[in-house]
Amino acid sequence: MEIRPMEGPFGCTVHGLDLGAGVDQDTCRELHEALYENRVLVIKDQTCDADAYMTFGRQWGSPIPHVIDSSRMAGQPEMMEIGNTTERAKDELKRNSAAFWHTDQSYDADPATVTMLYAQKIPDVGGETRVCDTKAAYDDLDAAMKQRLDKLTATHLYGSTSGQDGECPTAPLTEAQAREVPPTPHPLVRAHTITGERALYGVAGTAMGIKGMQREEAEILIAQLKAHCLQEKYIYKHRYEVGDIAMWDTQMTLHCATPINAPSGTGTERLLWRISIRGKPVVYQ
Repeated sequence: MEIRPMEGPFGCTVHGLDLGAGVDQDTCRELHEALYENRVLVIKDQTCDADAYMTFGRQWGSPIPHVIDSSRMAGQPEMMEIGNTTERAKDELKRNSAAFWHTDQSYDADPATVTMLYAQKIPDVGGETRVCDTKAAYDDLDAAMKQRLDKLTATHLYGSTSGQDGECPTAPLTEAQAREVPPTPHPLVRAHTITGERALYGVAGTAMGIKGMQREEAEILIAQLKAHCLQEKYIYKHRYEVGDIAMWDTQMTLHCATPINAPSGTGTERLLWRISIRGKPVVYQ
């Protein structure tokens, strides 16, 4: 196995690894450390099936069945099919429901720690994912702002601020789904569960208020933090190849899908298998 830095502000690629053959604990720990140091990890040239992919996912923690149960993969309820090829993706709103800046499961009391996407079909044009390094963005804040933010707790609600700043809105939940994910608090600055490093957390997509702060003042501050994070120097844009497994540390990033049209022939289809994980990896338990 070889781990190489990417061209760009952060991230690395992994070559010479076959997930279908299984990943031992020492190799898995090396992958964990690479992800935590680089925010984004892209494992190249994979051909494993869904079962082997899920086995790998479980080495990172507990896979999360998505609240939108209609998006769960048949036979693999903790996995989602995303892109423009499924029956659900005929609806433009649902097809582009991740095309806004967010971090996965920030609307849950126990949020995601890692998300991974396994590329099955990739269009000739478009279909990229952008990832923002919110640790680097936090590190660059001045001491006074850090001190202010370290004391604040935001309230998160599924998709509450999607569709802002020219982004796509996310598909709404049904009443039953919404009951599963009521508003939940998270610190604006969160310590990583493995490394202890601190980063801005969930400042786009779901943060809709700040405890003890007037609504307008809170909205202004959250918008300022989002704008600060989305400077180009903090963003990596991944152009997929079939066989890529792209993963990012959801505790220290935001991400945003690129809007995509319905397929119209060869070279226009996008299909990725998504697993989001919560909890500590097996090697750290």
